[in-house]
Amino acid sequence: MPKLGIFSWFGFVMPLRKRLELIKNAGFDVTSLWWEDEEGNPPTRKDEMPRMVQDSGLLLENIHVPFNNSNDLWSENALDRDKIVKQHVNWLEDCAKYNIPIMVMHIMEGDTTPELNKYGIESMSYLTKKAEEYKIKIAVENTKLEGGIPFILSQIQSDYLGLCYDSSHARLQGEEALLKDFGYRLIALHLSDNDGEKDRHWLPGNGVIKWGEFSNSFPKHHYSGNLTLEVCPTDEEREVGPKQFLLKAFKSLSSLVNF
Repeated sequence: MPKLGIFSWFGFVMPLRKRLELIKNAGFDVTSLWWEDEEGNPPTRKDEMPRMVQDSGLLLENIHVPFNNSNDLWSENALDRDKIVKQHVNWLEDCAKYNIPIMVMHIMEGDTTPELNKYGIESMSYLTKKAEEYKIKIAVENTKLEGGIPFILSQIQSDYLGLCYDSSHARLQGEEALLKDFGYRLIALHLSDNDGEKDRHWLPGNGVIKWGEFSNSFPKHHYSGNLTLEVCPTDEEREVGPKQFLLKAFKSLSSLVNF
């Protein structure tokens, strides 16, 4: 039975330590972090966050690294590619330093999709070799780059490179088949629902995603990771507060896949 998790940002503004406490109290065992310093009161440096997760009694599944300039992974300009690749190598080193097993990354940024080409394969091949060296898995998230995940995963075979399946992105891009086609390469999950129009980050069941089909196509015999939500509340859910939202989120996730 997989452990149940939720991203450490779930739409309510409060210190990270308090969010982690609420996540744990709602019944979750696992969380994930956005890998940048948090502003606010108090501000939190990212190198303090793994210890906070541990102190809260949660498991730290992965970090989601920033995707600024990630289109440069595909750039013909070697200097631009080198810069973005080095940034990701640094984040892999952070994972090794803080015993974080998975790095989730995007392969594009914004609405301008790069061309699928050999330069992107070179970038990801190099990162995969570094991941193998550090024994950290890279989970590439499906976003707006149509065909990007199949293009990369079909050309780079490694136990340290796989898919972070985002259910909301897949619904918006018509790529639900990714879960069936590359379920054997599934490393991480970002589960949420939407209205078929925008990436709403709703709880499963609040939107139009057919979760029965998701359950039927889920690679239960291949996937040994966690079930993790990446969600924010609706206006109505926000009114009842973070504690009730997290309890509802836990109940929603618990019934999602029948293992």
